[in-house]
Amino acid sequence: MYSKQTGKALFPFIITLLIIFSVYLYLPSTHGKQNSRSETSTTVKAHTVTSQENAVLIEAIGSARANQAIFIKSAQNDYVKAIYFKDGDFVKKGQELVQLQNLQEQLDVKELSINLQEEKRQLNRLTKLASSQSTSKSLLDEQRSKVDATEAQLQNAKSKLSEMTIIAPFTGLLGKREISAGAYVNNSTIITTLDDVSIIKVDFKVPEKYLAQLSLGMKVFTQNDAYPDKTFTGKVTHISSRIDSVTRSVEVTASFINESGFLRPGMLLNTALELSSNQALMVPEKAVIPLQDKHYVFQIQDGIAQRVEVHVTSRNNGWVAIDKGLSNGEQVITEGVIKIRSGSKVSVEG
Repeated sequence: MYSKQTGKALFPFIITLLIIFSVYLYLPSTHGKQNSRSETSTTVKAHTVTSQENAVLIEAIGSARANQAIFIKSAQNDYVKAIYFKDGDFVKKGQELVQLQNLQEQLDVKELSINLQEEKRQLNRLTKLASSQSTSKSLLDEQRSKVDATEAQLQNAKSKLSEMTIIAPFTGLLGKREISAGAYVNNSTIITTLDDVSIIKVDFKVPEKYLAQLSLGMKVFTQNDAYPDKTFTGKVTHISSRIDSVTRSVEVTASFINESGFLRPGMLLNTALELSSNQALMVPEKAVIPLQDKHYVFQIQDGIAQRVEVHVTSRNNGWVAIDKGLSNGEQVITEGVIKIRSGSKVSVEG
């Protein structure tokens, strides 16, 4: 017969069986969840490794200046008769810009020309007489001196007459007109400015530690905020013979052919001197993981992330050049690295 004592004795055993059964039911469920979790891939962003040009650049700031730049002034003092240009005109070498009053200079040239003709006539006459010993050698020499003196005076008068017409000494862009017709000018009066902007030069500083690598003809790139999408390419045309003892740098001049006319004297230019250039495997800097004195990336192979050691040769503007550890066309993880480890299953976003 079933007794209360028997029931009390069996009660702990029944409870233990229920606990074991519950644990048994739970374990398969948990194991299934763990398997499903292990099969879930982590979404990451990746970059395909490609061979690109790797340029080592030295960046600096400099001010643009014209290839040639002058203030146009008059060599003579007189009144302005006519002006042949407008503000900002483009002029060619030899083009007339300003005409000063030159009537007196024209008369001087005419008078001296007549005098020279007469002196030469007298010289010819004395030369014939000297051949027949009808005149002295001293008179002949005196007449030759008069001819030479008159010729010199005539050349001086012609030079002064030419200076009454102000011309452009080279091809370039004129500035603002500072005078008007009828104004009196002298050799200190600024008439306008003239800039040869066919070539724009920029001076900038390079640390002295790069001096041995500098040479004429090296590529230089420059940009200006006025044209943020344009890059102008020039070359080094001068390297200073002196090192600045304060900044420990050497001044370098780069020249840019300015066919477009976009570059203007006085512009602030962001320059980049190309020290060297070669082909290298390039990856984003954020893909590289530094660990002690080594560098690693997570490479994707058949959907699995594998940590690979790489050798970094240089860094430039957020990119890293790699020469060992990777091949062209392989994928490396750029975002999501902290969520994975070597062997993790990954899927590349978009």
